[in-house]
Amino acid sequence: MAASSVSGTSLSKDAFLQLLVTQMRYQDPLQPMDNSQFLAQLAQFTALEQMTNLAQTENQVLQSLQVVRLGAVQQLIGTQVTVTDGQGQPVTGMVEAVKFADDGSAVLQVNGQTYPIDAVQSVGPSGAAASEASTTP
Repeated sequence: MAASSVSGTSLSKDAFLQLLVTQMRYQDPLQPMDNSQFLAQLAQFTALEQMTNLAQTENQVLQSLQVVRLGAVQQLIGTQVTVTDGQGQPVTGMVEAVKFADDGSAVLQVNGQTYPIDAVQSVGPSGAAASEASTTP
């Protein structure tokens, strides 16, 4: 039987399949081995592979969602908003910047202070549009 080297302590699915095929090839036909344990492990490898693929797909979806959220929130820059401060008082000002907190939530910078996106009570026109609207009779 040929020796197979496996790096580390984990066995990859391909190495496992090679081991299974080699074992089946060299078994005694008059005394076949019970392969139920190998087949159970193969099923576990398949389930693990599917879970890994699902986790990778989920990460890709979350990254795409983050990009979409950034694009949507980024459009608020230069827009007049009214937010609620920590004391529950309304604060009106222009959105100067948009950031994302460590937990992934959007944070707006208004009048030099930061507010979570869910503190926004209303969104008005941008600064240029607001000044034009106020000067138009």
